[in-house]
Amino acid sequence: MTMPNRINTALRASIATKEHAAQSLAAPFANASARLIATLQNGGQVLSCGNGGSSGDAQHLASELVNRFESNRMALPAVALSTDSSVLTAIANDSAYTQVFARQVEALGRPGDCLVAFSTSGNSENVLQAIRTARARGMWTLAMTGKDGGQLAGLLGAADIELRVPETSTARIQEVHLVIIHALCSDVDAAFAENPIPPHSVASFSGRILHDRELLRQACNYRRPLVFTNGVFDVLHRGHVQYLAEARAEGACLVVAVNSDASVRRLGKGADRPINPEDDRMAVLAALQSVDFVTTFDEDTPLQLIEKLQPDVLIKGGDWPVERIVGAREVQAHGGRVLSIPFRHERSTTALLQKIRNSRP
Repeated sequence: MTMPNRINTALRASIATKEHAAQSLAAPFANASARLIATLQNGGQVLSCGNGGSSGDAQHLASELVNRFESNRMALPAVALSTDSSVLTAIANDSAYTQVFARQVEALGRPGDCLVAFSTSGNSENVLQAIRTARARGMWTLAMTGKDGGQLAGLLGAADIELRVPETSTARIQEVHLVIIHALCSDVDAAFAENPIPPHSVASFSGRILHDRELLRQACNYRRPLVFTNGVFDVLHRGHVQYLAEARAEGACLVVAVNSDASVRRLGKGADRPINPEDDRMAVLAALQSVDFVTTFDEDTPLQLIEKLQPDVLIKGGDWPVERIVGAREVQAHGGRVLSIPFRHERSTTALLQKIRNSRP
């Protein structure tokens, strides 16, 4: 009996799968590449995980990012979560094998970082747990899957991206995953060869103030999860600073929308409000390390702006119940979160101004 020519069969099947994937993955790959590059340019890191052959893929990606792919560039931060046997066995022994990646994500992940999760079936429980933890940490997930996406596909949020290989064979799926890894790393090499210095290191305060909503949308597009908050911010105090720092910790980018002067007057806060004109209020906010972008709105509410930016996290202060926050329904409709952050330091701009008025001779 003649042995089948397995290499011929495998190569032809691989070619067919790759041709199909080239069509279906073109758009999501472009989005994933841009998001990954933006994450690294903004000081974020990549954590990768997977089991079996997918573990090898996770390590392959991390090694190419830390070192380089085909072009010389700066080293980039990436960690494969399947390489440290002491950490893996400690977590598996003391907790559960399903937590071996999630526990590391909890320890290493930061808001704005990227988790690259490999699972051909989409049903690896330890990978699913890692994705849940990544979301809780304010990270975004780039999922490498196949088949029907499994449970993983239903777990992803609006800020996440799935590259699903249109194939049922594990071998064919992993072959395409390798091509994706190389293509991503090629894009990263090119991006950092052209712009080796991360943009955030040379950003000016004035560059954080954007009045044009379309420009703001484009600037935020690849900085997810995107956090949005709004307010008057007339006389900035300790409570504001703490609140904004906590808001920024919920994602990779914080946009603060400021009521215009006309909008403040319509709120009825007093004939002399705002004390500081909108340009001054925006400049002070833009100087805070926790704030990425500042914009303004002239409407009575920021709803139109929220609909334009589609933030992943909408935040207001603790005196606002979630159900009363403008834009809550719209953000939740596309899978986002709405939070009411308790005030850590009770301060009131109105009370401060009244104290100043009362102190006048």
